[in-house]
Amino acid sequence: MKCDECEALMSDYIEGALLPAVQQAFSQHLASCAICTDVLAGMREVVAWGKNFPAYDAPTWLPGRIVANTPAIAREGWLDTLALIGRWIIEPRTALAILTSVLVLGWLGTVTGISPDWAMVIRDPGAIYYQAVRAAYRSPLVTEIQSRIEQFMEIS
Repeated sequence: MKCDECEALMSDYIEGALLPAVQQAFSQHLASCAICTDVLAGMREVVAWGKNFPAYDAPTWLPGRIVANTPAIAREGWLDTLALIGRWIIEPRTALAILTSVLVLGWLGTVTGISPDWAMVIRDPGAIYYQAVRAAYRSPLVTEIQSRIEQFMEIS
């Protein structure tokens, strides 16, 4: 048994809650380790001090005051969640962020030469991804980057 395992089992050892095989291994480790023996003696002192510590009764008004000042936890339902999402979307900064994202992505799409075939998008909305990726790879920017990479590969 190692010291870290011994430290983890000390509380159970003091309370007598260890299995016999584990208690025997624990006792063997204590016999060979002065540090763990000192830690166990310190823990026993703390437990003995705690038993002698006076326990006071709570005032009669305290439980009622704790209950009165404890907030009630209300369960959140699906409608509450949807209302929260709706309020988040309607917030000016969220609406502005969505509008800005749409405008920037649309502008980048036209700059790189990506313009979807809207008839095909209406028939199959998933096709916009395929068309966008294909158009991105055929865009002048990507073509220029690929040609520069090929030039560098030929040089080196």
